[in-house]
Amino acid sequence: MEYTRIGRAPGGTIARRRTFGLPRRSREPRRTIGGEVSGALLSILVCSVLVYLIWEAVCLAGTLSTIVLPTPLQVFDTFRIELASGDLQSNAWVTLYEALGGFVLAQVVAATLGYAIAHVRWLELLIAPFIAAMQGVPAIAVAPIIVLLLGGGLLPKAIVAAAVVMFPLLTTTVTGLRGIEREYRDVARVFGASRLQMLRHVELPLAAPVLLSGLKIGLTLSITGAVVGEFVASDAGLGFMVNTSISTFEVSTRYVAVITLAVLSGSMFGIVTLLERIAQRWLDA
Repeated sequence: MEYTRIGRAPGGTIARRRTFGLPRRSREPRRTIGGEVSGALLSILVCSVLVYLIWEAVCLAGTLSTIVLPTPLQVFDTFRIELASGDLQSNAWVTLYEALGGFVLAQVVAATLGYAIAHVRWLELLIAPFIAAMQGVPAIAVAPIIVLLLGGGLLPKAIVAAAVVMFPLLTTTVTGLRGIEREYRDVARVFGASRLQMLRHVELPLAAPVLLSGLKIGLTLSITGAVVGEFVASDAGLGFMVNTSISTFEVSTRYVAVITLAVLSGSMFGIVTLLERIAQRWLDA
């Protein structure tokens, strides 16, 4: 909140007008976006090298059979073969489509319902028990029912992914909106802000850090939901690759699929984190 002097009122007193603004943050030196990205890539590289060295050491020690843990070279060769055939790319795209479809569906429902719950207290008392009960049911138990009801294709896997993502997105939406101090809304109402203007200029900017945290969690969990749906019934996707490799004892293929899932999840997390940093700097400007 700021106060701006606009002149002298009758009698010589200074008239001041209250203007609305986001809270100012301290001007501390910060790293650039490029520096943060470089640091993150360096950390990923170092961790990857450490994992490789530990993996190679375990294989050389012979403590685990290659049926359980293939060597990094075997996995790399399988990775190269899957890339050359195009199977890895096609299956990865299927999983990504399912995950993003479920995330978008969950985001629309969670944003709408979360906004209503944050502003209407009795609605939370009505809906919260059902949401908590649904969250307590494992996705692997719900997925077969959804597949039986909707059949095959992209839609049931997207709905399973949405079911996994819904609760974190809804929780962060309600938390972010309710975390805004009441005085900011009161000042905006004094200046005649409509409901849409309140959402655009007050609630979204102030709740952005919490909402972006929910996006990071939701995107990574959407991959998990898509794979759960593929485990139940599918003919494509990284979950399908894992299932097939288990039945055919292709251990290296299983590791290729798992590593690709980790790369997808990490990439989506990194993209949202980068957007969060950019949005934070824009709000601080």
